Amino acid sequence: QIFSVSGKIVKSIRTEIITSGYRTEGIPWDGKDDFGNKTGRGVYFYKISVRTENNEKTEYTEKLLIF
Repeated sequence: QIFSVSGKIVKSIRTEIITSGYRTEGIPWDGKDDFGNKTGRGVYFYKISVRTENNEKTEYTEKLLIF
């Protein structure tokens, strides 16, 4: 999920990636919001949620700059 600084969800991307280790390829995003509009310049946050095959879940949040 990608959020604005006010906490509004800008884009939700749901995908399944199968990997046999701790690394994976990037998750593609075209820079558009859930309505198909191009996002503006600025600071956003993204949250990655990962669930293992053992049903363990972890989340990671980081800052994202678009310029």
